[in-house]
Amino acid sequence: MLDTKLRYLILGAGVTGQSVLRYLLANGCDCSVADQVPALPASALEKEPLLADVPFIGGEFTASHLCQFDCLVVSPGISVRSAAIASAARAGVEVIGDVELFARETQRPVLAVTGSNGKSTVVSLIDCMLRAAGKSVSLVGNLGKPCLEAVSTNDDVVVIELSSFQLETLSSLRPLAATVLNISADHLDRYDDLADYATAKRRIYRNAEHSLFNHDDSLTHPDHDDSGSHAFSMLNQSADWFVDDPEDPSALLSATGSRISVSGMQISGRHNVANALVAAAMSSFVINDDIAIERGLNSFAGLPHRMRLVGSAQGVKWYNDSKGTNAGATISAIQGMDGPVVLIAGGRGKNADYEELANTIASSCRAVMLIGEEASRIASVVGDRVPLHYCDSMSQAVACAAGIARRGDRVLLSPACASFDMFQNFEARGKAFEEEVQKQCA
Repeated sequence: MLDTKLRYLILGAGVTGQSVLRYLLANGCDCSVADQVPALPASALEKEPLLADVPFIGGEFTASHLCQFDCLVVSPGISVRSAAIASAARAGVEVIGDVELFARETQRPVLAVTGSNGKSTVVSLIDCMLRAAGKSVSLVGNLGKPCLEAVSTNDDVVVIELSSFQLETLSSLRPLAATVLNISADHLDRYDDLADYATAKRRIYRNAEHSLFNHDDSLTHPDHDDSGSHAFSMLNQSADWFVDDPEDPSALLSATGSRISVSGMQISGRHNVANALVAAAMSSFVINDDIAIERGLNSFAGLPHRMRLVGSAQGVKWYNDSKGTNAGATISAIQGMDGPVVLIAGGRGKNADYEELANTIASSCRAVMLIGEEASRIASVVGDRVPLHYCDSMSQAVACAAGIARRGDRVLLSPACASFDMFQNFEARGKAFEEEVQKQCA
């Protein structure tokens, strides 16, 4: 339960911080806001006028400031490993996130999803499947509304997408079912190494009634296997959930006899069959209705900036996968194409290892257009195995790709990097790509 006697400091004045502010003030709490900007921009105050009603601390966080409070509610974009926050924690200040506040209040069944790639697609599929069975759903977390906005709703189920950053500050959530979809190198600018990152992801299994893990990815396996552990697999048909044909799947199957056809799926690619497999398994913890699960699966048309076909001309198809912000996502995107690939990649790096991506590029790509800060680093790993073209803008990259692509090729924007060197976010990057593609396909 929320302790209204504590003094709260909200770290971060963005979307998450604003939702925490509304929640704490609505419950009569004493709270302040801190952000690393010297002063709150007018746009933030316009979006959330309550920011003007509480004390604000601007600039670099210091332990002396943080230790004046009982509890720090940290937004996911701020590392809890920073010196000031770590010092405050050692001094006895509680460090939590918005999901922890939510977890202490909710009594409803929760389906929790994390992983390096596919999270948003999976939670969206679960939402569709449960709704097809007549359930009301709160879709919250990284996708959907902030989780604290679901505290006061009466929906049947909460489906929550969680990042590793959110999991670092979470201890009270007791999901009906939790899953780690996959682990690939990501956010290594915030973690010591891949094992450290994977450990943060596996925190989602704590207190879960059912833990659903990826049999094909050992980094997703719970630290302690028990009767509440269940496996899904695209390769092993002895798993709890599996596919009828690992090479060319046409149905999702379970050890209890479920059979769900994938022939009516609107989203393509083997990785999306894997996403559907997990979503069906997670939904089955709430509903026992294969017909509804299949109907929900077939109703899902995909999410923007995630493997979306956005143009076609002269036998060339153009795909926007701007959300492919790590090497694992880009590898899956390339492997999901049904023809030779002309790739647009690059952006702001996360200290990733590109060796596996380079091998995939060498085997499947006709050429690569490189953009952003990480262009030269990706190029150094790919070497001379495929033609590389350095581009200064999205416009130049799309024009260059158009000049290279042949009939039957697939031009794919899947950057394997963050967007912040050139764009405000991955949505802005994807939009810029789509605008240029429309010019080429006009």
